[in-house]
Formats: sequence, C-alpha cells, structure tokens
Amino acid sequence: MHEQVDLADITFSENGDVDVAQLNALYRLIGWDRSNRRTAAETAEMLKVSHYYIAAHTADGVLIGFARVCGDPYVAQVLDVITHPEYRHRGVATKCMRGVVAHLQRARYVSVTLTDGSGLEGFYERFGFQVFNDIARIWKPAMETKLNDRAGSLPNPPLQRP
Repeated sequence: MHEQVDLADITFSENGDVDVAQLNALYRLIGWDRSNRRTAAETAEMLKVSHYYIAAHTADGVLIGFARVCGDPYVAQVLDVITHPEYRHRGVATKCMRGVVAHLQRARYVSVTLTDGSGLEGFYERFGFQVFNDIARIWKPAMETKLNDRAGSLPNPPLQRP
C-alpha cells in the first residue's frame, strides 16, 4: 500500500520553468527514453511548442509529474502524462489531468486525442476521454518506403486497367 502524500507539499505550475535535465531524467526513469535519445535542446524546444504543460515538483524542487498539450488552434493531443514511480497512485497525475482539462475547455479545440498505453483502466475516462478502437494509426518509417525526390511524395503505383 502506498503512503498517502499531502498534495499541499507538491507544487503544480502551468507553463512555467521546467528543468529539462530533470524532465529528461523522469522520461528515462519511467522507461520512455531507454535509448537516451532526448537532448536538452530538443526537450526545451518541445516545451516551447507545447500549447500547455503542467509540472509537479516536491518541496525540494524535484520534478515528479508532468503532462502537456500540443496541436494547433483546432486540433490538440494530450501527451506525456507521467508520474515518478515513487509518487504514483497519490493524485499527482489526477491533478495534472485536471489542469490539462481546464486548458482544453478554455481553448475550445474541435478535436482532442490522447493515446494511452498505461494499462490504467478508466483513468482517462474520468476526465471525459472515450475509447475508440481502430481509429488511430501510428507512422513508423520503413526502409522500403522511399519518397519520390521530384515531388516529395510516394512514387506513383503503376496504373491498373480493368
């Protein structure tokens, strides 16, 4: 059983300063950057282009939770809802998601998506997200897919006649 943490000892800040080294360390800690690909410059750019983010820090300034929203004025995606393993099941992600939802309501996006691989059944549904199967597609670059250099698109397939 997890010891309950008084969230009064946790500071939540929206669109504020985030130590990118701590954020990258948190990504590595939860297993989202096993190859150590994230750089400080890229993470700083990620924060800069995010429409919204919320960070949770301990009284000692340690980053223990994070969530962000990216997109354009019409379409958004909720990304990177993460919590330090020692602080899970204590309300940190819930408070981060409340901040995310408040932002979504203020922004009035036409479409908002979230990809969930957490295995936490029902967590995102509490915030109004619904499960839709077979809608999302993931692009993974394949070696056999080559772009047409002239047009910057896939090569035209041969014309088939009836």
